[in-house]
Amino acid sequence: MTLDLFENINELTKSKVNRALKEDPPHSPGVYLMYNGNDEVLYVGKAKDLRNRITSYRYARSRKIRKMLAKVERIRFEVCQSETDALLMENMLIRSIRPPYNTANKSPETYYFVSTLAHRRSFEVRLSMRQLDDYPECFGSFKGHVNVRKGIGALIRLHLMVRAGITNAMFLPQHLLRKLVPLRTLNNPDLFDRKMLREFLNGESDDIIHYLIEECYKLPIDHAFTESFIDHELDALTRFYFSNPRANYLMSHELNLGTSFISQQERDDLQVLLQK
Repeated sequence: MTLDLFENINELTKSKVNRALKEDPPHSPGVYLMYNGNDEVLYVGKAKDLRNRITSYRYARSRKIRKMLAKVERIRFEVCQSETDALLMENMLIRSIRPPYNTANKSPETYYFVSTLAHRRSFEVRLSMRQLDDYPECFGSFKGHVNVRKGIGALIRLHLMVRAGITNAMFLPQHLLRKLVPLRTLNNPDLFDRKMLREFLNGESDDIIHYLIEECYKLPIDHAFTESFIDHELDALTRFYFSNPRANYLMSHELNLGTSFISQQERDDLQVLLQK
């Protein structure tokens, strides 16, 4: 009886997919969209072979997929020149439509640019979600609200501890002790080695991390909290570097972009190309 029930479910699924397909898909790369009765997109997928991929839904075993197919009334597909083109189109459609049955790439991301400006008595570090024309140096874009804010915060706090000889993290300025660093900070003009900072934000070198590791552990720290704080900050700084500046640098070289400066609109699509 259980076998009969399973076979009936299979037949229903197969029939549902057959009715939703208005024409036979070709053996070509492309994307496909599944719509409900209100003509709303439920799911976007890509395929190296559209016919093989779409017709495979006739034999779906996953409960989640069967639940989705029960709502599907129409399946549309679009042929692409290559599998890479299909990946890029899928990525764009998921970001713009945000279908309920897609999970990856659906959530909108925050992207920051990091700009710097030397004043007569200070050195400004500015985070923004667009390029600022009145700043001479701009780096990015860097992906992830928390990742970027924590990474840049760690960069400033650790430099301040090293340069000012702060042995207790609680003596840092209050505005720097917030969970996320302010979008604009005015710092001592001698806080950073500018060349090292530039190479770090361009993803060319992690020398600044090694410098901070060496100098932080020279501090005469006698507080367990501060030692744990430094470890946490170094971890946040390292994660930021490898997921953003270094990732941009590698994308630039692998894809021959000629620059590690990447716009918000390009970053996700370039990541897709890099993974190919």
